[in-house]
Amino acid sequence: MDERKILVAKSYQGLPIVCDPYEINGRQYVKVKLKSGNLKQVRSYSEKEYAKYNPEVKIVKPAKSRRDVLGFGEKGFIWIFKGETYENLNWFRASPCRYTRVWGWYLPSDIEMPDPIPSNVEPIKLDWADVSLDDQLIPEDQIVKVVDGMLYDAGESRHVGNIGDRVEFDGTCTRATINQGQFGISYFFVFQSDEGNIFTWGTSARSLDEGARYHIRGTVKDHTSFRNTQQTVLTRCKVEDIE
Repeated sequence: MDERKILVAKSYQGLPIVCDPYEINGRQYVKVKLKSGNLKQVRSYSEKEYAKYNPEVKIVKPAKSRRDVLGFGEKGFIWIFKGETYENLNWFRASPCRYTRVWGWYLPSDIEMPDPIPSNVEPIKLDWADVSLDDQLIPEDQIVKVVDGMLYDAGESRHVGNIGDRVEFDGTCTRATINQGQFGISYFFVFQSDEGNIFTWGTSARSLDEGARYHIRGTVKDHTSFRNTQQTVLTRCKVEDIE
């Protein structure tokens, strides 16, 4: 008799089996010797039956929290980087750092800081408490404000006017980009006024030259901030060249 091939209920496993399986009403049985010395008739299962009545218990690991996925972990912080990160793109790509569009290149707290790091880059601690509430991430626009305040020095630009006001100024177009979208070509411009304030304008009406000077009249649509610098968003602009 080969006891290794005889499958009985878990409560009887380990007890001596004293006979070969026998059939009663189409089912297999064996007798086991209890600790008391008495014999007891118990079911003998096929592998298929045993698997049905004793399914394998799978241990499901709990999903990682957002905090752990992002690398804050038990220490409760990550390293973000201030300075010329784009200039050192190859260094970051070769390092164990990760990238997210919200706070750029960063290093989880459980990974050792590479040594050396570029001289024009400075690691700064970003605490989980600064970007979370009740252990959940705060809205992305709020995170951006927190991170921008840490990574960028405050600009001298100030918001101009109130929403709906008509404003005008002389300034330089510091950025001009063209976008090809579903409805055709659109343009996005950034201006710096002679007073040092930053304005933005998106339009499909006309193109402007980066580096050229203009006289702009427009309506204040919104007040925003980009990389810790206040910006005034304009709409319905009229632009004149300054010779």
